[in-house]
Parts: sequence; structure tokens; C-alpha cells
Amino acid sequence: MRSADPLEFLSRHRETIFRILGIVAVLLVIFLIIRAVAMRMGGWKAARDRVRRECAITAHAFAAPVRSWLRYRRSLRVLVHGLRAPATWRDAERALAAARQAAGPEGARPYAVLVAGHTVTVLLAGRRIPPPGADPWWVADDDETDHWSAERADLPPVVPVPDQEYPVLVAVGEVGGWCAFLDLAVGPPMVCVDGERRAATALHQAVAAQLDVRLPKDTVVVAEGVHRAFEGPPIRTAYRAAARLGPRSGLAPFLVGAELPAPMPPELVAPPAEFPGLRLLLLGEGRGYTRTLLNDRTGQIQLVGTPLVAEGNALSRAIARVLPLIPPVLPPDLGGDASSTARVFAELDDELDAELDGELPGEDAVRRPAAPPVALVPGPPSPEREDEPEPVSAPRADVDEGEAPVPSLSPGRP
Repeated sequence: MRSADPLEFLSRHRETIFRILGIVAVLLVIFLIIRAVAMRMGGWKAARDRVRRECAITAHAFAAPVRSWLRYRRSLRVLVHGLRAPATWRDAERALAAARQAAGPEGARPYAVLVAGHTVTVLLAGRRIPPPGADPWWVADDDETDHWSAERADLPPVVPVPDQEYPVLVAVGEVGGWCAFLDLAVGPPMVCVDGERRAATALHQAVAAQLDVRLPKDTVVVAEGVHRAFEGPPIRTAYRAAARLGPRSGLAPFLVGAELPAPMPPELVAPPAEFPGLRLLLLGEGRGYTRTLLNDRTGQIQLVGTPLVAEGNALSRAIARVLPLIPPVLPPDLGGDASSTARVFAELDDELDAELDGELPGEDAVRRPAAPPVALVPGPPSPEREDEPEPVSAPRADVDEGEAPVPSLSPGRP
């Protein structure tokens, strides 16, 4: 058997051998560079964790716009489906009135309502929040809870109470598939919309449009600077016009402005009265006794001092779509005794149900919860503002498309 000549073999496969050696040399150089970088980072484990973290940040940066757009579309769908149905507004008013009656004159004060397809939840503030044991339609976790839940079908008819202002509800966003409403008829007379400028301006205009549609004629005075297409009077002139109106049918007039009147009116800097003669919806930071709706650039709306945080990035677009369908505030005094008033409101509810053909908004998209939809831990309120609970930190859960789980309210970002 003839043996092969090594020199002849190398000469014949010279190009292939040089190519393999070159590749090995390049790989060796790359490995040495990577090793040097890894050693500077603290070792192979630290370098691996750093690379994994950077990859996660990059993936989040590319996916964030898509998730934001999906969240916006989901919020828009929930708000349009809920706010275009008059029954949603009426059930929120019924729940707030029933909660006031259950809490009593010296008990907690309802300030916000969450409405879903079948369930309504009232958020309460105050030092003493008794359990709603006397009313069978309310469900509460324990004696210290700051929210009550009920089935919308079980709510009693609305019976206005003479010594209390009737609720003036406005939509402020959605919380996990639930439409969130804020009662502007309770608390300090000055409501401030603050935060990121563009988002705060859109929220301010959306709330002002709801007030203009819901309240009786000549009850809302809009000053200049609120909307570029509306040439209102100067803020001082608008204040004088609103102050001359006075409360009508138990509803205080609203002044909507982009700045405070100068000098400050005494009724806006004094401690809040039980029945204020004027309420102010202000764009920007206020002074004195105020309630603040804080908006950030992502569209989250926080009612400062409470656990309520809503998604409001689609609120303006939703209000523009459903504005002609928003029902007005029902008059708090219809005349007659309580039984006749209850019958009148019950007939109105029947008419609204007939208009909707018995279908509640968002039934397909909002599932029926088995437990109260808010999980909050109340904190001791400040002595200056007894009607607002302390903020509670709790993580917010992600919401899957087409499903409305139990909303989690938290003053922090998710």
C-alpha cells in the first residue's frame, strides 16, 4: 500500500487549510474581545445578566407603541359602549344616591362610581364607613372597607334627599373595563385639572363638555382660554356672571376657566360649605381647598388623595363620539312625596331600558365579577380633608383583550 506524501497533501489542500486557519483565528480574536468585556463587567454571570436586561429593554421599547395603541383602542371601546347608554349614567346616579342613604348623614361620603355590564361599585371617603348591613343590595368585604358593590338590577329607584346636593357625575376614564365617574357635587368647590399640559388640557375640555351637556341651561359659564374655538369672556367677567346665577333647583353653577380670578373670590378660598354657591373647574394648579385630577403623558388620571387611577387616554375621543347621547342631570326636586318621586324615576329607568332593548352596554366585553371589584386597604385620612382617604399603593394587573377582570386602583403607575 502506497503511503501519501504529507507535503503533496498540504500543497494540494493549501487554500482550504489557510481558510480554516483564518476562521479559527478570527473566532479566537472575537472570543478574547468578548472575554475582556465580560471581565470588565464583573464576570460571565454579570455580563449575561446585563445582556439579558438590555435585550428586554430593547424589546419593550419596540413593543411599547403597539401596547399603547391596543390599550387606547380597548379604552375607547369600553368608554363608547358604556357612555352612549343612558342607563349607565342613571345606574351610577342611583348607586350614588343609594350609597348616601345607606351611609347616613354622619357616615362616609361617596365620591366616585365604577360601572360595568352588571355591577356597580361606589367608592367612599370619610373617617367612619359603616357596613351596609341594612340594605341587602350592597356587598362589602368587611367593616372597614371603603367601597360598596351591588348588582345594577338590584339598585333601588332614585329618591332625592332634600338636604343633600344631587350627584353631578362626569366620566373620567375607565378602570379595567369599568367606566369611572366622579361626582363634582361633593368635596371642595375648586376642582383642578393638572399634570402634563396637553393631556390636562384634553381632560379639562372633556369634563367641561360633559358639564355643559348635563347641567341645565345657563348653569355653566365658560371663560376664555378653555378652547381655542370658543371665545369666552375674561375670567373675572365670567366669574361675575356665574356668581349672579346662584344655585338652581339645588344645583350649584359651574365656572370653567383656564386661570384663577384675580383677586381670588372669598367663596373659593374659604373652607368648603355644605352647599357652595359656586363651583370652579380650573385648568392648572389651584389654591386653598381643592380637588386635583392629575394627568400624565400616558393618559393615566389620578384623583389625588384617593386610590382612584383611571385610563383616560381615550376619554376625549369617546366624549366627542357620545356627547349628543349623554343624558342630562335629573332634577333633584320633582315635586310630590317620596313615593311619587320614586315612581317617576322608576318609569324613566323603564323607558331607558326599553330604548336599549334590554341590553346593557358592554355585556359581551365585561364579565360578571364574583367579588367586589375593588381591593383597597383604607388608610387614616388627614385631619384637614376628612372626605378623602389616603392613597394606597397596589400594583395594577394587566388586562387581557375582551375581558374585564376585577379592577385594581392605585395612585402609582403600573
